[in-house]
Amino acid sequence: MRRASLLIAVSIGAAITVAVMVVAISAFRELSSLEIVLLQFFVLVLGLYGSYRFGQNSARASARDLIRPHARSAVRSLLGLRDSLRALSSRIEDYQYIEDYADEEPDYRLDVIQAIVEEQIPTSDSAIEDWRDIAPEDVAEIIQRWENQGVNWENDDQN
Repeated sequence: MRRASLLIAVSIGAAITVAVMVVAISAFRELSSLEIVLLQFFVLVLGLYGSYRFGQNSARASARDLIRPHARSAVRSLLGLRDSLRALSSRIEDYQYIEDYADEEPDYRLDVIQAIVEEQIPTSDSAIEDWRDIAPEDVAEIIQRWENQGVNWENDDQN
């Protein structure tokens, strides 16, 4: 059991225990107003804390379940985009190589285009890492499938 879940269970259990104690003690003797207020305050604080943390964990888990399919498709799209950018970069490089041996002067605008294309690759890597923060297991699975298809997205020396 995770520490947060244990803390939630302990706080809600303590609230229930204090409430049962109030009933048990009041069965044997009459409680003073101060005792009633203090015990109700403890029950209230412990119950609110446990309920708040339980709700927070439930909302986080629900959000993760809702976003998981979107993470999978987004990572697939980003991997495809990254491969397309690498292919475009490679084609520009091939074209520059052909141009260098032609009778014409090299077109330096291709260097600018090459730099722009290569700058987008780390941006796609960063977006993939952002999705990894949200759904790490799903992103790892998609990347593993992608690599099994012969594509290694983490190797930057592939030009």
